[in-house]
Amino acid sequence: MDFFCYSFWISCLVTSLAVLHFPPYALSTQDGSSSTCNTIEAAFTVRVELQKYFLSGDEYIEYSDHRGSEAKVGPITELGLGGRASHPDAAFTFRNNTLVLLKGCQYFKYRPNADSTFTLLEEGDNLGGLPCSPDAATESFGISVFKGCDVWTFSNTSQTFILNAVLSGSFPCDLDAALDGIIIRSTSYWTFDDLFFDDSITDILQGPYHTDDLNLCSWYLCGEADWMETWNYGRFPCNGDARLCHLRLDQVTLPGLHNAGSGFDGGFGFFDCWLKNHGRSILEQLELGIRYLDIDTSYYPCSVLGSHHNVFCGGSVCRMLKQTRTFLSRNPHEVIALTFNHEMQDMEMVMPALTRQLQTQLGPMLNNKFRLRGERRWPRLRHAVRTNQRVFVFYTPRVNDEPFFSQYYTPHKWIHTENWVGSTWREFSLNGENCSQIVSVTASRCRYHRYRELVEVSIVPTVGFGTCVDQLAAACSHFHDAALRACETYRFRHHRSPNVLLVDYPERETTWGTSVFQAVYHQNLRNIYTHRRPRCQVRVDAAAMVPFSQSHSWTSVFFVRSKVILYSHSHNRQKNILSLPSGITSVDSAYLSDEDFLVVTKDCQTTNLQIQDQNLVSTPSNWTSIPGCESALDAVDTWDGRHNVFHGCYVTALGQGPTSLEQLGLPCNIDAALTYGGESYVFKGNSYWVRREGQTTFSHGGSTLDWYLDAVVC
Repeated sequence: MDFFCYSFWISCLVTSLAVLHFPPYALSTQDGSSSTCNTIEAAFTVRVELQKYFLSGDEYIEYSDHRGSEAKVGPITELGLGGRASHPDAAFTFRNNTLVLLKGCQYFKYRPNADSTFTLLEEGDNLGGLPCSPDAATESFGISVFKGCDVWTFSNTSQTFILNAVLSGSFPCDLDAALDGIIIRSTSYWTFDDLFFDDSITDILQGPYHTDDLNLCSWYLCGEADWMETWNYGRFPCNGDARLCHLRLDQVTLPGLHNAGSGFDGGFGFFDCWLKNHGRSILEQLELGIRYLDIDTSYYPCSVLGSHHNVFCGGSVCRMLKQTRTFLSRNPHEVIALTFNHEMQDMEMVMPALTRQLQTQLGPMLNNKFRLRGERRWPRLRHAVRTNQRVFVFYTPRVNDEPFFSQYYTPHKWIHTENWVGSTWREFSLNGENCSQIVSVTASRCRYHRYRELVEVSIVPTVGFGTCVDQLAAACSHFHDAALRACETYRFRHHRSPNVLLVDYPERETTWGTSVFQAVYHQNLRNIYTHRRPRCQVRVDAAAMVPFSQSHSWTSVFFVRSKVILYSHSHNRQKNILSLPSGITSVDSAYLSDEDFLVVTKDCQTTNLQIQDQNLVSTPSNWTSIPGCESALDAVDTWDGRHNVFHGCYVTALGQGPTSLEQLGLPCNIDAALTYGGESYVFKGNSYWVRREGQTTFSHGGSTLDWYLDAVVC
């Protein structure tokens, strides 16, 4: 989505762009998976234009050195190379720019034309002493042709090729293709700065590198990512949390990156302040925690299939897809969504190129279950991870218009229309640095979109002169939690959740209360509790203040089964999660002793714990029995300098008789109790009660999850 337009640039820039043809070429594949693979069979450079081409079968890819990515793909006949030159063995160009294709024992010579096509000059057999069916050729420091481990070099004196060397050392044999400074074999390639062949061989190779780095996205190179068809078995987490596996896509919340790719490939120079939406690569954003990419696509600004910001190029979509696949290969249990949104430009060129690149690079992982099923029900994350269909793709609503509907939407069930995603975005400007109005805007828009399949909570204010995108993002980052909560009110009623929190510069805001990842983490806790009750419940086993000498801040500790949550009262949320010491699986209650020990009880026994270097350790004392105890305690807290023991429907202060919890306004069988800053809190399930200083009874304070605690137990 773009809201800042440099109209005075448009006319001069568009008129200066050459109209590049992108054929509506599509792989013959099954829906969502690739059925063929490619081998790079030859490559060459047109010396005058320094334009690189890769050849495979009867297709070519024109390469953009500037973008480090393919520019376009098409049949070699489109270049004028002729069908007889399909599946070439090798290619090179002479210094006079004559292109030579070698195939079997034949050769074909072509003259390059001004319109980037070629005209056949000559064909024949057995070119100048070369063997039949060579492997590769390169023009680096003279023309060299490879076959097996042998090398033939071109002699300018005799105008023939001479067998000159045998490859050895680190130089690989049996190449597939070669180009200026690059040699390729299978899914690996090497680069070199200097290459001389004589009686001995001198090679300075760097590599091997994976062919993914070449960004040739219209071809799936044989073996480059066969892991995509592998299922995941056994127990596993989904997006980092096993509890999320049981939720459908429309019940989870994903951290989203607005205008993904906008400036990741070099930026916009002087205009970075207003146009750049993030400062890291797509791979780095995914590794940081982003799981939803909002992408504006076009062709002309980049002269390749790219992301854009109005008339400016953000970067190659192919590079984005390659980085996405790299992340998915390293993280086999993560589910992501890609939205190629309504800002798509140049659709006649973008749609065929995008569809092909998605199929080729992510094919088996593209999830099509929602449209394959008649009931239109989103799959659970567990199913998406198990079947390795972990990528959900959304296209601009115009995919429902002809001819795109018939050509792309109908046959490809993995394409979902953006019409199913309701966005809360509405144009607004900040009032000074106050972004609080985003909460009311979000609430209104979520109410409007409450029946939508998915809802995207957009924290993206209007960009204008004088304020940079990162400054706007920082001003609004304090309202991530509030915006999600405003939306969940309407979504929970319909058994769904707010599904995306869309922001700019997520890497800049990483502190408690401003991080998009923290906000989504706690939203997903509420999602789990809401959608998986009664299977999942909120339960705090015990709570206590941590001795100041051990934490050096006002910190409490909450026990949830084997988890020990360190809680920051200054930030009003958890700050770290520890584990109970070995041999302790859970506790019943906890309190701070008069000697500043953290005391925990289990059944009718007690022991001391300490926090050392962010770890919870047992003190040397062993478990000891609690005198007079007959059954497990519910909680222990300190009021007015006395320890108070909760058990059943009563609380008993040390040296006094029991008091009914009903008299205090509390339920029976509480989970935990805590006193901090003169106020006492009691927890039971997803509710807590508070007694403020000077009061004698408790009143209901809200939900336990309002404390931003991971207290959801399944």
